[in-house]
Amino acid sequence: MADGKMSNPGAVGLGAFALTTFVLNLANAGLVPAALFAVLPLGLFYGGLTQLIAGFFEFKTGNTFGMTAFSAYGAFWIALAFLIYMGPIWHWIPDEAFGAALGVTLIAWTIFTVIMTVLVFNTKHTTVITIFVLLLILFILLDIGHYTGSKAITTFAGYEGIITALAAWYGMYEAIKAQFDLTT
Repeated sequence: MADGKMSNPGAVGLGAFALTTFVLNLANAGLVPAALFAVLPLGLFYGGLTQLIAGFFEFKTGNTFGMTAFSAYGAFWIALAFLIYMGPIWHWIPDEAFGAALGVTLIAWTIFTVIMTVLVFNTKHTTVITIFVLLLILFILLDIGHYTGSKAITTFAGYEGIITALAAWYGMYEAIKAQFDLTT
């Protein structure tokens, strides 16, 4: 921290979101089905804990939107990983209840994402707007795929999720690059 200036926590938050989203959606798209097993520890630590910490640092900068987004989506990844561990892996949730638990979780996060997407239009930052619009589309596709049981929609959601991850990585790139941009 030079001259008392704080680093931009959004860079690591976006990186954590991007990488975890990318790995999960490699599985959803059917490109690397075993990626689901990699995403569980990523969801707990990088996508989850790292975003949660980024959210706490956004609080310190006074960025309520960033704090809310990173803290909430960090908690989302932790909760999703635990839900999958407790369901299909550890069988603490009965198989017949797991689908309903996952479905209501996806719907709730879609609602949250609608709110965040509406709010993001108050900024002029086109990359952040793009990330949230893509994320909202992803959640809607995942909801439809889950409730219809359509493998095609879930696969399409996986490809859309990969695009979402790429947009978030670009946002991370912009946040880091801004550190070196002396004109801003």
